Amino acid sequence: METSLASKPDSIPVMRPVVGKKPGLDPVWIAWETQRRSMTLSRRIGAALHIFDDEKRGLLRFPLSIIKTLSLLLRSRGRVVIVQNPSMLLAALACLLHKSLGYTLVVDRHSNFDFWGESEGLEAAMRNLLSAYTLRNADVTVVTNPELKTRIEGMGARGFVLPDPFPELNESTHAQPGTPMEILFVASWAPDEPIAEVMEMCRGLQNAVRVRITGRVKPRFERLLSDRPANFIPTGFIPDEEYFHLMGKSDCVLAVTKRPETLVCGAYEAIAMGKPVILGDSQTLREYFSQGAVYTDCRIDDLAAKVMHLRAHYSDFVSQIKKLREMRAREWDGRLQELQASLGLA
Repeated sequence: METSLASKPDSIPVMRPVVGKKPGLDPVWIAWETQRRSMTLSRRIGAALHIFDDEKRGLLRFPLSIIKTLSLLLRSRGRVVIVQNPSMLLAALACLLHKSLGYTLVVDRHSNFDFWGESEGLEAAMRNLLSAYTLRNADVTVVTNPELKTRIEGMGARGFVLPDPFPELNESTHAQPGTPMEILFVASWAPDEPIAEVMEMCRGLQNAVRVRITGRVKPRFERLLSDRPANFIPTGFIPDEEYFHLMGKSDCVLAVTKRPETLVCGAYEAIAMGKPVILGDSQTLREYFSQGAVYTDCRIDDLAAKVMHLRAHYSDFVSQIKKLREMRAREWDGRLQELQASLGLA
């Protein structure tokens, strides 16, 4: 069933205007990591993007990033300042200073949360403490879906829903998949991804499918890959140009997470290129990617069944993806306009 997030009562909140911005001052966007969401959103909002990505500087990384950020924040009085989270430290620093320096603070949190107990120990405790602090002290916290908004508002945040925009990519679809069916598995080799299950699915389907899995292979998977079937192919880390070329040649995209309340970047990219998607079976994913997709519980037999169903009805799924892209793009434009109006940027 086709579902529009815009039809849900809490999907586009009625926001009181954020005060503190001086007319005529352009917004500033600060990030300590290079992420496509920040690059795309900053351009669409009209914010000057400053990426302080000093990862190669080793132990100097955080001191250098802090110094550069402080210098910029001191020059941002009266502006709208948007910070990317991660980094949690960046978000906490911006929250600490925003009232004394007089800028309006937006934290783009997208789906960066550890509600699912994936980490533990002192580091996790500190991250959770900083997380709670930033949720309470940012003027606006932007997340990707209504379920996350409801959750963070229960923790004292003022939330706003803005999913990732569809990337500006050329459409590249196939009328019918060939043999084998080419699947691009967009992965970061994280614990929430069904890497072992997809590999075993490939073993069972043999010549029917060929899966290329992206991302830098983490050491803990090396033993697993020593027995991989020939139709399960790790690409390793590849640059964007090669990544999107590979996606364009694929019949569909598999972007599966076992985490609830999470929208996956690979699915946005696939839809922008007109590719059907294979996703995890969560309410959040079913509501946003409401057509042109199949949903799996990540069991090996279920993965195989959903892949073969998509193959059998491929043309229908391609048509649905195009309709979904048009509908969600219209909704996204409306969300962005409301956020800009609330911040005095419209």
